[in-house]
Amino acid sequence: MTDLEFIKSLKAYRDKYNRDRLPKSIFLYGIFSRFRAKTSEKYPEIIIYFIGDKTYAIYDTKTKYFYYCYHEIHLVLESEFGLNEQKIKELIQGKVDEHLKLGVVTPVAVNIVSLPSGG
Repeated sequence: MTDLEFIKSLKAYRDKYNRDRLPKSIFLYGIFSRFRAKTSEKYPEIIIYFIGDKTYAIYDTKTKYFYYCYHEIHLVLESEFGLNEQKIKELIQGKVDEHLKLGVVTPVAVNIVSLPSGG
């Protein structure tokens, strides 16, 4: 199942059961639960989160900035779920805390699709 098919199935679930919040959380859970982490060899304070060979997020342990993929995460939450930037940041913060146990971070959407997972 592609990510787009998965999103459409979540929307169908939401419409069928009249649940608003659940599909967004399931979408992010699907991403965050598959993250694999690797410390950058060149910059040891940087943790790279990837799925397969695609980078989805980068965490700077010094600044506490959590950079996440604009195209794969932010744009989907905005266009498919109609969320504004503040709601997206709140959701990302919750998933970062829940899945990655990083505590409070500053979520920032950036274009990081082209970065290799090797760091």
